[in-house]
Amino acid sequence: MSPANSPPANSPPANSPPSRLDRYEIRSSRNLVSANQQSDGRATSPWIICIAIILLLGLLYVASSLWIPLAIALIAYLTLRPVVAKLCHLGLGQTPAAAVIIIGLFSIIAVIATVLYSPLQTWLAEAPESVLRLRQKVTQVAEPLTTVDRAGDQLDRATAPVSGLPARNMTVAVEKPSLINPSYLINQTGHLLAFIGAIGVLTFFMLCGGDDVLNRVLTVMPDEKKRSEVLAAIGDIQDNVGRYLGQITMINIGLGVAITIVMWLVGMPTPYLWGVMATLLNFVPYIGPIGGTLIVFVAAGSVFDSFWRALMIAAAFWLTTAVEGQFVTPTILGKTLKVGSLVVLVAVAFWGFMWGLPGILLSVPLLIVMREVCSCFDATYPLAVVLGEDPCRPGQECEPVKEDEPIAKAV
Repeated sequence: MSPANSPPANSPPANSPPSRLDRYEIRSSRNLVSANQQSDGRATSPWIICIAIILLLGLLYVASSLWIPLAIALIAYLTLRPVVAKLCHLGLGQTPAAAVIIIGLFSIIAVIATVLYSPLQTWLAEAPESVLRLRQKVTQVAEPLTTVDRAGDQLDRATAPVSGLPARNMTVAVEKPSLINPSYLINQTGHLLAFIGAIGVLTFFMLCGGDDVLNRVLTVMPDEKKRSEVLAAIGDIQDNVGRYLGQITMINIGLGVAITIVMWLVGMPTPYLWGVMATLLNFVPYIGPIGGTLIVFVAAGSVFDSFWRALMIAAAFWLTTAVEGQFVTPTILGKTLKVGSLVVLVAVAFWGFMWGLPGILLSVPLLIVMREVCSCFDATYPLAVVLGEDPCRPGQECEPVKEDEPIAKAV
């Protein structure tokens, strides 16, 4: 074979199987940017950086209806990508593997939503009355509030008839409050289905073509050394974040099963509802378990006559979540991708302000992704140190786990 017709030295063998979601590779050098196309390296003004950050925050706040589905789809992509990779290694194509996972996931969500819809609607409709009954039980245990007594005296004086004028009877109708407006609920169902459908479509196409997009991004990077660093960083981010999100999801599902069993043992109605609630709220450390305990306390107080039994049920819920948080999660995850508690609370407050309830649920996964991205580059490594505890330096191996530390990959 003549040298003119010989294949390039870096080209893969003709019969070699294509890479399936292992690592990214530069598939074409056609779009590679030459070294003379690099920027001149002039420093960017701090004022420009501040203005850009302010504009970015404003865009995240104003266009929340666009960014929330994208963020959820990104987290789902990082969580489900290892599963797609395993199916691809078993011989299934990338697109069929993504379709199987998305269809299976949505089927599970549909079944859970169908089972939970009726009891959830009942609990929400009775929530105001439940709070009133619980308040009455609390007042039976504690001393009456002086402010309530004063308000009652003032109300009696205000409604007393004026001297010299005949008193007139007045009929007052008290309407039972409800947290559910049926017409509003029907109108919002279409928006909710469209929201879930958009997340499913975005996740499917990310699982199918997300790797190709990142490959094309790598081809236009000017510096080969920087390109190799980004290549390794992307692989590490997907591996570490995907492993963490998968493990924490399984831990939260296990907690939901445990809460369901505990609520069934203590006689709480619809125990599976509280298990699903615990699974979702446990994605928000510290705040989620506390909020779940308060919700269970209010619900139990509306069901049982005894105040102390309601308190016992809430304590059982809290104790189960405490065992999971103090023993199960540290044993499985160890110090992997560990972040500080103050940073978590700030992230929950920030994303809750920006995006509401979806932002609260996404705050910790987004924080984990941000910390892992920052830890992969020397320029942003100090920010990763601020966000968490002792992350691995770029290009260095993590220290092994000591004998007295939990079994996990140490960071």
